[in-house]
Amino acid sequence: MRALIETFKTIRARRRAARRAGLRSYTVVLDWSAKEYAHFAPAIVTVRASSPLAAEMDALLQAAKAHTMHVDQFQGREGRALLLEAGSQLKVVATFPGAHSAVHSDHF
Repeated sequence: MRALIETFKTIRARRRAARRAGLRSYTVVLDWSAKEYAHFAPAIVTVRASSPLAAEMDALLQAAKAHTMHVDQFQGREGRALLLEAGSQLKVVATFPGAHSAVHSDHF
C-alpha cells in the first residue's frame, strides 16, 4: 500500500513540475495528404509541448519516425529534413488541449 501511495505522489510531483515548466498535453490528429498513402489510418498523437504549434511539429516528427519503414520519403532523413518531409506528406486535422484517445466501439 505504501508503494502505491509513493507512486501517486511521484506522479503528482511530475505533473506539477511539467505545469511549472510550461508544458501542456496536446492531442494532434494527422491525416495523410499524399494520395499514395491515403489508405493509411489517420495518426492520433499525444504530446507535451509549450504551445499548439510546438505540439503539431512534435506530432509530425513522431508520426514520421513511426512510419519510417513504411514511407519511402521518410527513409534516410533525420531532424529538419524529416520534419519538412512529414509536413508535405501529412496534414494537421485538429489540435486539442489535453490527452485524448480514440473510442473504438460498435455501440456508437
